[in-house]
Amino acid sequence: MSTLALPELANIPFVSAEHLQPPAGLATGVSVLDDFLLWKGIPQGDLSLFQGIPGTGATSLWVRIVQNVHAQNKWAAWINGDTQLFPAHLSHHKLNLKKLLVVKEPKENEKLFWLLQELITSSLFEVIGCNLKEIFLKNHQLQKLKRLCRLHKVALVFINQKPTKFINPLFSFMVLFQRDFITIQRALHRPTPFNIAGSMIHANFMHQFKNTARKLLS
Repeated sequence: MSTLALPELANIPFVSAEHLQPPAGLATGVSVLDDFLLWKGIPQGDLSLFQGIPGTGATSLWVRIVQNVHAQNKWAAWINGDTQLFPAHLSHHKLNLKKLLVVKEPKENEKLFWLLQELITSSLFEVIGCNLKEIFLKNHQLQKLKRLCRLHKVALVFINQKPTKFINPLFSFMVLFQRDFITIQRALHRPTPFNIAGSMIHANFMHQFKNTARKLLS
């Protein structure tokens, strides 16, 4: 095995610590969470999975992320499953409805996959949320969405109402929401599982998200 002499080492360009940049992320606004994560928020250009039954805070955290996106005058998109978003409540939390696209979830799985691709490749949105009862997309579909997110620098967040303990490496960030605390199941280059008190994240949004025919856009 060869080793480099000191003169050769001197010719190698090194990057100083102050010039090292973490991968891009979107802040959640929850300091204990943002400080823990390498991205200082959820990963941008990648897939995230929020898991938890309704009322445990997964949708609330997504709303916090969109607050920060809208504060930068950028767009977000949301795909409704059974959970509907009330415009008045979102406005109360300083979401700009003119920069929030809400669409109804297609009934067919293939149409949902097509819709996600269209939203990502439009390059209009910083973050896209997709509310699902369970994750039914196949791994090859998730792989394609991951590549598109990376190319267009979009954060795609799936919210799954039927949590699973299976750690899918296609999601760079996985969080399990429970009543009293949340568990970070997977986060690149961070020790997991990592628990955070639910009171630091959860706000009772659920009376605002009801099963109803009312929606922003269909």
